[in-house]
Amino acid sequence: MRDMRFVGKVALVTGAGGGLGGVYAGALAREGATVVAVDRRAEAVETAAATIRAAGGKCRAMTAELTDPEAVDRMVAVTLEGYDRLDILINNAGGGSSTAKNAGSLEEEGPASWAELVDGNLKSAFLCTRAAARPMKRQRYGKIVNISSRSARITDPSVHQSPAYACAKTAVLCLTRFAARELGPFNITVNCLVPSLTLSGPVLQAYWDRMTPAAQARFLDQVALGRLPRPEELASAVLFLASDESSYITGVALDCNGGSFMPA
Repeated sequence: MRDMRFVGKVALVTGAGGGLGGVYAGALAREGATVVAVDRRAEAVETAAATIRAAGGKCRAMTAELTDPEAVDRMVAVTLEGYDRLDILINNAGGGSSTAKNAGSLEEEGPASWAELVDGNLKSAFLCTRAAARPMKRQRYGKIVNISSRSARITDPSVHQSPAYACAKTAVLCLTRFAARELGPFNITVNCLVPSLTLSGPVLQAYWDRMTPAAQARFLDQVALGRLPRPEELASAVLFLASDESSYITGVALDCNGGSFMPA
């Protein structure tokens, strides 16, 4: 019998128009949550929400520009108008840059891609956390899960890393700790998933396929389990952090990377 850990809970998932965001939204819905799936891409998030509903889940699609404070506040206000509460926030929105897709050094990065990556990955998480914390504090209950990246942990010569992306995802770890400290007295936990490269959509699949076999082998040689993660494995970790099973865990960065980074 499937676990139904989130019956009666309302979960807001950003970047839910596909990839891992869509996986997280679907996993929450399968366990009973009412999901508000948010993305800047209207068609993508509508499709993701329709897929969840077709499988029997409860899901509402919403578009928002998550680097705009007013848009984020509206997103949370609309959620509250529809459901009277907000229990879970998954800060998944982010990703790469459209202005410098191949930046792999500070010189290549450029100010435009730096700003885009920091805003998309860090500012969005900050604004969404701030907006969601208000109703959660009134409820005296909330679960916030930020999504960082293995890029925040190590500089890896076997892959083409963006310095701005790595810096933004490192700052998400710091945001997690500050928010956990501030919101803990209100029974709100704030934790962070730190995943490895996951082939969760065509963009990342194409990125992996562009790597030479030797580069792929070097990458996997660093992974104790010797393989890339399956999307559902990351979703299981997110669901744990979003559930009451993690009720005494806050301010934690949970590495889900198959053993490619093992902090002491």
